[in-house]
Amino acid sequence: MLQPRFIMLCIAASIRHTGGLCFAYNCDLFYRDTFPHIDLGGWLFFVTFIIGGVGVVFGGIVSDKIVAKMGIKSRVAVLAISQLISTPFAFGSIYMGPVGAMITLAISYLFAEMWFGILFAILVEIVPLSVRSTTVGVFLFVMNNVGGNLPILLEPVRKATSFQDALAIFYAGAYLVSSVLFGITMLLMEQSKPAPAKTNGHPMEGIENGGFTTIERLANPSAHSIESHHL
Repeated sequence: MLQPRFIMLCIAASIRHTGGLCFAYNCDLFYRDTFPHIDLGGWLFFVTFIIGGVGVVFGGIVSDKIVAKMGIKSRVAVLAISQLISTPFAFGSIYMGPVGAMITLAISYLFAEMWFGILFAILVEIVPLSVRSTTVGVFLFVMNNVGGNLPILLEPVRKATSFQDALAIFYAGAYLVSSVLFGITMLLMEQSKPAPAKTNGHPMEGIENGGFTTIERLANPSAHSIESHHL
């Protein structure tokens, strides 16, 4: 868990999570305040739920296709590029009119939401199986606590500047910063992978089946032992 690439991935994910939560907590209030005579609630639901869901699936498909040819480093590249592409559209969703805001928000969400599935695919591939559950737990704890608490800084910034500028910093700006940090993480993926944990000389990769044996003795006192691989 003290690998530089894990630490950098954790920091980048925390910043990205901050941006997503800042927008999620404030999007309805922001658009009602900015466009008081237009109800954008239905469009917000469509963009965040439908377009965001498409983005999650699209990101997984793209990363799986690329990683088969280029390795795990390509997953991080997809992660960084997707957040970079979403950044200018995130700014557009803040500063444009109602129609332009919804269009740019949809494009931004399509690319921005690619991150989640790819992130955890990377995470489980860079840590040994023996500490995988612990690592995922620590990662989620840090990401949720940092991402869940940093949005409280948006309100004082909003009072000092404006709602648009505050969202530009904590929402769109977080996308940009996370993209850079994911790019740095990609460079750290050049390091050698950790040696897989072993049990009785056998590598423990993939799904742990250590609780099973190749020989199963059937509970029949009069029968000989039966080897399962002969069945």
